[in-house]
This record gives sequence, C-alpha cells and structure tokens, in this order.
Amino acid sequence: MPSNYKILVSVLALALCVAVFFLDDSTGIVRWVTLALGPLMAGAIWVLPEAKSKEIRKEVANRR
Repeated sequence: MPSNYKILVSVLALALCVAVFFLDDSTGIVRWVTLALGPLMAGAIWVLPEAKSKEIRKEVANRR
C-alpha cells in the first residue's frame, strides 16, 4: 500500500476513535478501549507487512 494511503487510513482511524470516545454516552472501560484502539490500528498499518498473493500461494503450496 502506498504511503499516502497509509497516512490517510491512519488519520481516519485516529479521528474515528477520538470521535467515538467523545460522542459515546457510556462510561467506564469501553470508552477508553475505543481510544486505545486508534493508535493500535494506525501502528499496525505501518508495522505489519502487507500480504501478497504470490507469497500466499507459494506458502500454501509448500504446506501440502
């Protein structure tokens, strides 16, 4: 995924989590979990590798 798409998805994920945090009527841990998931999702986009179909097919073929 190109970096400019990663930036866009990261900003959208963070903005959505902050909006849910402030607009959610519930109290307690659920509200804080939503706030913690934003940076977790944004970080996962940058850290975890992107799956490529050729590599997946090769790995599945090796397992057989």
